Amino acid sequence: MFIATAVYLKQAHITLSICFALPLLPFANHLTYGTFTVVLFTALIMFIIRSVHLILKVSKLKRNTITPLSVKESIDALNTGILFCRNDGQILLANHCISNLMMDIFNKEFTSGIKFINEIRNISNIQNQQTVCKVKNSYYMIKQTEMYIKKKPYFLITSTNVTEQMNAMQELLSLKARLVQKGNELNFQLNNLETSCKEGALLQIRTRVHDLLGQKLSVLLRKLQNKDDNIDADAIEKFCNSIMKDILSDEKNVSDKSLILLQEVMSSIGVELAIIGEMPYDNDIAALFVETIRECSTNAVRHSLATKVRAEIKSKDGINSLKITDNGTNTCTTIQLGTGLSGLKNKAEMLGGTLSVTPYPHFSIELTVKEGENYD
Repeated sequence: MFIATAVYLKQAHITLSICFALPLLPFANHLTYGTFTVVLFTALIMFIIRSVHLILKVSKLKRNTITPLSVKESIDALNTGILFCRNDGQILLANHCISNLMMDIFNKEFTSGIKFINEIRNISNIQNQQTVCKVKNSYYMIKQTEMYIKKKPYFLITSTNVTEQMNAMQELLSLKARLVQKGNELNFQLNNLETSCKEGALLQIRTRVHDLLGQKLSVLLRKLQNKDDNIDADAIEKFCNSIMKDILSDEKNVSDKSLILLQEVMSSIGVELAIIGEMPYDNDIAALFVETIRECSTNAVRHSLATKVRAEIKSKDGINSLKITDNGTNTCTTIQLGTGLSGLKNKAEMLGGTLSVTPYPHFSIELTVKEGENYD
């Protein structure tokens, strides 16, 4: 009857259990005669196998089912500290991470979540919902969040390791301080460079004019003393024009010396400025190239912490080009021209040239000017 009921209810495990239990009943010894021992031993083995099967089945069911124990194990496995407490501070759940943090900071575990977060705020002197504290060589962000479950208030306190973010922030602050220092040093050196260039240029012009006038006038005086027949008003006018031409022809050397001074300034602050090629013979183009190299070198140091700047000058078929690159760090894919570069672009256009900027992946500036263009 029991077997029929189990079959009717489609409970296979009950049917098997009843079948295995029959040989254990007292009347089985009389029914089986000498085979009782074999039947009993077989039933015991089947019960053991059935028990192992049920144990494995229940274990698998527990692993695939969310239980309070599985929730606790999952929370303990997190790298983020988690603590749930009531509004009176009574802790309901705390994982290993936040318990270890309590031990590292206070050498004890708290039974009140409110007291724990208040102690954290006291040592960090920050009364916000979010606090960063330093533990040994690590930084932790501790945050308190209020939540409601079935209209009852609870608090969630989390702790997250933010050591990498804090170290990155400190490195950025250090780089910013270095950048400001480099900028100040560069401004000081450039101011000195501008003053030196002006004073040097004036002194050179004065010396050049003095030497040329002395030389030319001596020649003219000697010819007048010798009563040279070729000396007339036209000859004297050409002679005077040649003096001005000789004075202006030396302006290219002034540009070269300005670049040498700029290289010395850059070297004094740890920046290598390499200038490849020769300056154009056109004085206006040469002055524009010098100004472009100075502006781009300054920007490379100020904005991208460059340690190497390369300026390559080429002249072919009357077309003069300048390309400037550096080894600075740059993450911008677009760039907005500032006052310096905008002014250089306008000057290039006035000379009939073009200035283009490539911001990414490596910052570079190309300036191209053709000699003999109509600048008007």
